[in-house]
Amino acid sequence: MRYHYFHLIKEIALSDFKLRYHGSWLGVLWSFLKPLLMFGVLFLVFSVFIRFDTEHYALYLLLGIILWNFFAEATTLSLNGLDQKAPLIKKIAFPRTIIIVSSTLTALLSFLFNIIVFALFFTFSGLSPSRTILLVPVFVVELYFIALGASFLISALYAKFRDIRHIWEILLQLGFWLTPIIYPIGLVPQAFSWSIYLNPLTRVIQYSREAILQSRVSNLDGMAALFLMTVTVFFAGYFVFKKRSPYFAEEL
Repeated sequence: MRYHYFHLIKEIALSDFKLRYHGSWLGVLWSFLKPLLMFGVLFLVFSVFIRFDTEHYALYLLLGIILWNFFAEATTLSLNGLDQKAPLIKKIAFPRTIIIVSSTLTALLSFLFNIIVFALFFTFSGLSPSRTILLVPVFVVELYFIALGASFLISALYAKFRDIRHIWEILLQLGFWLTPIIYPIGLVPQAFSWSIYLNPLTRVIQYSREAILQSRVSNLDGMAALFLMTVTVFFAGYFVFKKRSPYFAEEL
């Protein structure tokens, strides 16, 4: 039975990924183009007009955008997935978690395409990978479970309160600017530096940059804090989702 659910998740994720680009001329190329266009505009503004004295700023910025976009896309697709699968929820008994997991895996497929783009940029930058880059998959796994936990939480709330979609869109916009994606974290005033690390996305992005671009490992206390944040977000979201999922058929 578990294998059956795993197969179902895989099929839904692949199907949703293909449907996203069905009928468009460029198809799956949009997975590459959207983050690259965003990167191009931001790089022009913050490397030419407003100059940040950050080494390898192009890679610094691109990596931040790719990691943030995965989180934003995974949570947004989960909200959409709950709406799109509402007829199934009302007619068929199956674990509702399948919808959220498959939505986040669809976002993960786009993320993997974007990582290929980053790898090409990295190759032509002249930098050489060090052993610290082996930590990056760990940070990506933590990012995935943070996104999955957040998706569980907001989807569970969205089934009851439809305003959650609009609130989440605003929070994502605010989060993009409050997370050090564009600007170096050193620009954050000392008085606020502690609060910015309460955001697990800050830690994922910062630690990944350090491992890839600076060939260094973050302090163990910080990495332990990120792990605890990941576990907390995931299980909190999962608990709320499981608690509320029996009511989805009535509420959607």
